Amino acid sequence: MMKIIFAIGAILIAIWQIFVSKQYFDNIKKQSSPVILSLIALIFSLIFAAVLLIWGVKTLIGF
Repeated sequence: MMKIIFAIGAILIAIWQIFVSKQYFDNIKKQSSPVILSLIALIFSLIFAAVLLIWGVKTLIGF
């Protein structure tokens, strides 16, 4: 039961992370920080979201 709750939570966090990353990407030109650092942060954020999404779906399918 706890794994199902964690899986649903992971999927929801992944969806939220993708949404926030899209907003961050849209505002990347307005920021004063170097663009390369912003892109690296964005890439790692999307990798984190992908891992959470895959883990959540695999866990739910396992039940």
